[in-house]
Amino acid sequence: MNKTVVLTGPIGVGKTTLAGLLGAELGLPVCTYDKIKDKYRYKIGLSRDKALEINENEGAYAMIQYINEYKSQILEPIIRDHPNHIIDLGAGAHSFDEPHQIERAKNAFNLVDEVVLLIPSKDLEVNIKSLPGFKENWEVNTYLIMHPTNNLFATQTIYTHGKTPDEVLHDAKKLFEIKA
Repeated sequence: MNKTVVLTGPIGVGKTTLAGLLGAELGLPVCTYDKIKDKYRYKIGLSRDKALEINENEGAYAMIQYINEYKSQILEPIIRDHPNHIIDLGAGAHSFDEPHQIERAKNAFNLVDEVVLLIPSKDLEVNIKSLPGFKENWEVNTYLIMHPTNNLFATQTIYTHGKTPDEVLHDAKKLFEIKA
């Protein structure tokens, strides 16, 4: 199968698990954003120390804005470097606030066949209560789960709350059967 599929969604929703299952099912390699992002980010100048300093002095939102500029620049190279892959994009890797960043992301996502948003539920309260780590990273996770780009880029949405990984895989396979 020749297809590039990007999985997006908040922390703990099951992107990495589904990427592995879907990759095996479709015979496609998996690219995990969290494993490769630093190589791309640092190559263009992101400083981990500066991000931590911004977080400490100006707060999490300011740090997110600093990192977003770099995320928006590396999204297209990552997608171009991984054709015919299942790309587990990582939480927040598609959440942008600035118009030029959103435009970059749109251009990058035009290179893929599907952008699948994984989210627990249509209900925000269920999302907040069901995601692991929400309390520990409340500020960042709130930003991610409520971000308007969650739906802006998605071509498909899969709801995961109360489902096993195999049930989520079944839902994903149904999406591809319909489109095939």
